[in-house]
Amino acid sequence: MAEHRAAGRRSLPFAAEIAALGVVFGDIGTSPLYAFKQGLLAVGGGGVSDADVLGLLSLITWAIILSVTIKYVMLVLRADNDGEGGILALVTLLDLHRSATGGRLVLLVAGLVGGAMLIGDGVLTPAISVLSAIEGLEVVAPALDHWIVAVTVLVIIAVFVSQRAGTDRIGALYGPVMLVWFLSLAAIGLYGIVAAPQVLAALDPRHGLMLLADHPLLSGAILGAAFLAITGGEALYADLGHFGRPVITRAWLAVAMPALLLNYYGQGAIVLVNREAVRNPFYDLCPDLFDVPLLVLATCATVIASQAIITGVFSLAKQAIELGYLPPMRIRYTSERNDQHIYVGRLNWIMMMACAAIVVSFGSSDRLASAYGIAVAMAMVATTILFVAYVRRSWRWPLPALIGLAGGLAVIDVSFALANLTKLHDGGWLPVAIASIVLIVMVSWRRGLEGLSLQQRRFTEPLEEFVARGRPPACAVSPRTAIFLARGGAVTPVALGRLSELLNVQFTKAVIVSVWIAARPRVPVDERVRVLPLDATHLRVDVRFGYMQQIDVPAVLGPALYAQGVDPDEAVYVIGHERVMPPDDILGVRDVLAHVFAFLARNAERSVDRFGLPRPRTIEIGYPVRL
Repeated sequence: MAEHRAAGRRSLPFAAEIAALGVVFGDIGTSPLYAFKQGLLAVGGGGVSDADVLGLLSLITWAIILSVTIKYVMLVLRADNDGEGGILALVTLLDLHRSATGGRLVLLVAGLVGGAMLIGDGVLTPAISVLSAIEGLEVVAPALDHWIVAVTVLVIIAVFVSQRAGTDRIGALYGPVMLVWFLSLAAIGLYGIVAAPQVLAALDPRHGLMLLADHPLLSGAILGAAFLAITGGEALYADLGHFGRPVITRAWLAVAMPALLLNYYGQGAIVLVNREAVRNPFYDLCPDLFDVPLLVLATCATVIASQAIITGVFSLAKQAIELGYLPPMRIRYTSERNDQHIYVGRLNWIMMMACAAIVVSFGSSDRLASAYGIAVAMAMVATTILFVAYVRRSWRWPLPALIGLAGGLAVIDVSFALANLTKLHDGGWLPVAIASIVLIVMVSWRRGLEGLSLQQRRFTEPLEEFVARGRPPACAVSPRTAIFLARGGAVTPVALGRLSELLNVQFTKAVIVSVWIAARPRVPVDERVRVLPLDATHLRVDVRFGYMQQIDVPAVLGPALYAQGVDPDEAVYVIGHERVMPPDDILGVRDVLAHVFAFLARNAERSVDRFGLPRPRTIEIGYPVRL
C-alpha cells in the first residue's frame, strides 16, 4: 500500500503538493494572523522602535529556518515508520510500547507527554486561528466588533459538525484555497516590503540577539511570541504518511516558507512606516480595497487549519487506541481510498465543547495567545528526545556528531519551551491542564489493562492444557461453530473456559482468535492471518493489523476459515466482557488510577463494534474483575 501511494504521488506531484498545503501547512500557514502582532505586544506595543521590529522579525525568521526547515524538513522527516510519522511513530520505532524500564521508561514518558500535549493543542488551535481571523472585523467593520466572539463560536461549531461528512468530501477545495492563501500572503507581503525595503536587514540574526539583550526581562515573553510563528511545525511530521517526505519538502520550500517569510517582513515594513499598525499589522498591511476579500479568505484558511489539526488529533488518538494507551472509541472511516481519513465522534464533540468554551472564556486572540504555544513547545522537546534516541539506535552516528545534534536541537527547543513556561500564570496553565487530563487517561488505561490481564489468570489456563483435557463426561455439544476472541493466543479465552466449567457446554468446532496490533502502521495481506490447528475441534488463529488499519475481523478471518472447512457465516462469535470493580477505598495513586480505568472501561467501545463483529451472531459473557 505504501508503494501504491508513492506511485500516485510521483504521477501527480503538483497536485499532491497543492493538497499538502491544505492538510499539512494549515496550522502554520495561519500563524501570520497573530504571531507578529503578539511579538510587538510582548516588546512594548505602540512604543516599539525600528530596532525592535527588526529584532522580532529576525527571531521569527531564524525560528522558521532552524526549527521547521532544518529540524523537521531536513532531519526528523527521515525517521518514518513504514512511511508514517508523528511522535507515536517514534515510540513504536523504539519499541517503547512493549516494554520500558530505566532509560526506556523516560523515553516512553516523553512520548506520552508529547502526544498528550498535541491533543491539547488540537483544542486550542481552532480557537485562536478562527478568533484571529474573525477579529479582522475590527478593521473592516468596527461597528460589528461586538459580534466577534459569537461569530467565532458559530464558525467553530460548523467546523466540528462538518467532520461527520469526512475529509474527502469537505476537503476537496482545501489545497487550492490554501494555495490562494499562501499566494495572497506573499503578495501583500511584497506590497509592504516595497514601501520599506530596509526591513530586509532583519535577515541578519544579530538583530534578534540584540533585541533579547536590550530587553532581558522581556526575553521570555518575546521568544514565546516568536514561537507562535512555528506552531504547526509538528504537523509536518505527523502528516508524513499522507504525502511523504519529498512532497512535504517541496511544498514547504517552494510555497509555504517563502510566503510566510514575505508576509512577516511585509508586516514589519508596515509597522516601520506606520506605528499605528501595531494594533493589527496583518490587516493593516492589506490595501483597503482587499480588506473584505482577505477577511473571507482568512476565515476559510483558519477553518482549513482547524480541520487539519482535528484530523491530526483523530489520527493520533487512533494510534494511541491501537497501542493500548487510550480506551477504544468508535472510529468511522470516511474514505474508501485513504484509510487515514477517519472520524472519532466522541472525541469530536468533546473537542468542540472545549474549544467553544475557551473562545467564550478568553474572548480575544491577545488573551488566548498567552495560553497558546506551550503545548506545541513541549511536544517539540519530546520529539527531539525521541528523535535523538532513534538516531543513536538506527543511524549509528559517531558520538561527537550525535552530541552535536542533540545539543543543537536542545538549544532551540528548550529555549522556546522555557520561554513558553513564562505563560503558565497567564493562561498557559490551560493546555498543561488539558494535556495532564489526557496523560492521566493514558496512564490509567495502560495500567488498568495490565492489571486486568493479571486478574484474568484466575479465570483461565494455558490453551494447550484446556485442549489436552478433551471433552468432560456428559458434556453438551452445540452443533454450531463458535469463534472466541482471546487476549493472548496461548491462553484459553475466559468465555470458553466459563462455558465449559459452569455450564458443561462445548462446541463442534471452536476457533480461538487473537487480534494483534503490530508496531507498524500497516500489515500486508499475506501476513495478516496465521492458522494453527490444535486438534479436530479446536483451531487457533492469530490476526494481525497495523496500528493505522481498519480492524474488521470477520472480513480478514473469512477466507482463512473457509480454507479449514469452516463456514464463517454460520459461526457465532463469543466474547468475554469484564465488569471492572475498582478498590472500595482510595488509599493512593494506584487506587485513583484504578477508579479512572473502571470509568473508562464502562464507557469504552465494545469489542463487537470495535472488531466489526456481526451483532445478530455475537454473544457477550460478562464476569466481574476486581482490581
